[in-house]
Amino acid sequence: MRTAAFNEEGTRFRLAYIPLYRDEEINHCSGCGRDNWIIGRMTAECGFCGTAALLERFNTWSAAPRFECRDYQASELPEHLRPVV
Repeated sequence: MRTAAFNEEGTRFRLAYIPLYRDEEINHCSGCGRDNWIIGRMTAECGFCGTAALLERFNTWSAAPRFECRDYQASELPEHLRPVV
């Protein structure tokens, strides 16, 4: 893990450490060192000590399906999808 980097002028600066849960590798907890995780939509929580880590990749879409209709006539839609007038 890198802890320092250099910019174009050669100035050295420190990098911040942000623990992330990566789904393609073994993730050890930064609190207790174990590797049992409870995975949510945006975070993972250690199953032993409760330390939370952000998921490296997540989306903010809900699990509910989304429907979009374009260029339609209200009479062509099923009754339960027709607009209420």
